[in-house]
Amino acid sequence: QGVEVQTDYVPLLNSLAIYGWQLTCVLPTPIVKTNREGNLSTKQIVFLQRPSLPQKAKKKESKVNNL
Repeated sequence: QGVEVQTDYVPLLNSLAIYGWQLTCVLPTPIVKTNREGNLSTKQIVFLQRPSLPQKAKKKESKVNNL
């Protein structure tokens, strides 16, 4: 009660989005810290993924098989 949770993943997501990474899941942890002002902070585990890229080896194999 009376607790406000603030998270800001936008800078992280923007910096990784140009490389194709996407946020898939955020897991909170039981780690809680208090700073000098009395604010609480928690650690979270962030999972990211990006689509797999076609492998060059597969392309070479298909070219060899077509000859």
